[in-house]
Amino acid sequence: MQGKHIAIAAAVLVVVVGGIAGALVTGFGPAPGGDGGGLGGDSTATATPYENTVVVDSTGTESGGGGDGTATASQPDPFAFVIENISECGDTCRVVDASIVNQQDSAATGVTVRSEIYTGGDKIWEGSSDVGTLESGESYSDTKRVDLSYGEAYKVQQNDGKILIKTYVVTDGATYVFKDERDVS
Repeated sequence: MQGKHIAIAAAVLVVVVGGIAGALVTGFGPAPGGDGGGLGGDSTATATPYENTVVVDSTGTESGGGGDGTATASQPDPFAFVIENISECGDTCRVVDASIVNQQDSAATGVTVRSEIYTGGDKIWEGSSDVGTLESGESYSDTKRVDLSYGEAYKVQQNDGKILIKTYVVTDGATYVFKDERDVS
């Protein structure tokens, strides 16, 4: 009889952790700039422009770029980063389609895009793509599979559902960081 209770408790734990991991990747409600649409294949794109753009030089100190996400018509952010779609691929897995657009007047060379997800200061996921040269006005789209372990999903739960997503657009000239903090509890 005690074994049956342990099995039920384990099943409940798996469902709870799976739900938390799903929330980790997709979040609840619309993200900044999003439309709040569903995540199914029949939904509209869940475009999520990251507003906090910071320029980081090669020494790691912040400079220029502004951190408040505001831009004037004469000075748009050098890049726009948009999450276009998120779909499920398992209990703790999501497939994320995203794109960047070079909004500068000139080509960006040596472009690499790297994303990291943190909770409680611990990195729980990372992925990168080599883009190469991105001409002025050109966009680059990519699909990444975000697959967390149950332990990583548990870390998110222990951190009250708070995560930090950092996406770095690294070029030969500078590094641009897009930050998004979410509460997925």
